[in-house]
Amino acid sequence: MKISTVYTKGIGEVNEDAIVVNKGEDIFAVIDGATGLGGLSGAIAANIIKESLEQESDLSLLERVKDGNTKLHQAVEQQYKDISFEEIPKYKRSSCGISAIQIHRDPKGNPAFLEYVSAGDCMLFLQFSDASIRQVTYDHLDRLDLAAISKIEAKWRKLEQTEPIETLSPEKIKQKQTEFRQEEEELLRSNRNKLNTYEGYGIIDGDENAIEFLESGKIPLIAIKKILLLSDGLKVHDHRNYPSKNTWIQSADKAFANGLETLEQEIIETETEDPACIYYPRLKQHDDKSGVLLTL
Repeated sequence: MKISTVYTKGIGEVNEDAIVVNKGEDIFAVIDGATGLGGLSGAIAANIIKESLEQESDLSLLERVKDGNTKLHQAVEQQYKDISFEEIPKYKRSSCGISAIQIHRDPKGNPAFLEYVSAGDCMLFLQFSDASIRQVTYDHLDRLDLAAISKIEAKWRKLEQTEPIETLSPEKIKQKQTEFRQEEEELLRSNRNKLNTYEGYGIIDGDENAIEFLESGKIPLIAIKKILLLSDGLKVHDHRNYPSKNTWIQSADKAFANGLETLEQEIIETETEDPACIYYPRLKQHDDKSGVLLTL
């Protein structure tokens, strides 16, 4: 089995993503930490779950994630010593999305089936021997992020009616980008408070109810050639004038065809050319990027 990975920090001070390559137990994962709005770093959640998947254990993949969620609960309570976990607002908690798999082998040592666990906007794709692609997981955060992104995009378009973008200095563009983002802080906070609800999305945040919102399952590896795990930093961006139907499938297709590094480089080039997120609307210039590609 051939394994390739990418793991690149975005614009933050630390990389809040994590990847797992546990060859001994055939466990692989991408984990996307989310910092609380005015709260705890997402790296706390990401690294705790990473440790749970890397340690030697007889626990199943799902049980490992559950164990990590319990440890995250304890770690968050230690950070907020004066209040209970339940009193900590959801939007302030350290949390993480995940796409994790464990490959199980037949008596001859050949890959037979995989177990998977998923939450948030980390994705799992399979490529078959005929090159067709199956998207296993679903990005529940996309529609929530889009609500905020669309409002910011509308502000840029309104500004363009009186001040064409090309006439603005880099300092002015950066100022406006910060201003527009701050104006949508209430919506972003409202979206974060929907975590682990049926109106929102599933995420690992240390709450015992988080387990009820994880996706998990078992898939026989019938005619499977490659397995791909991506954090949302490796999703290709839509141009505002040429929206696409499914940028996740486009991302998977590029990774399967040309490799993770090529996909990553294409995304970084797009982000570098559009630092204020005007033409390729998004919430930040560079997100953390994590991917694992397995060739069976």
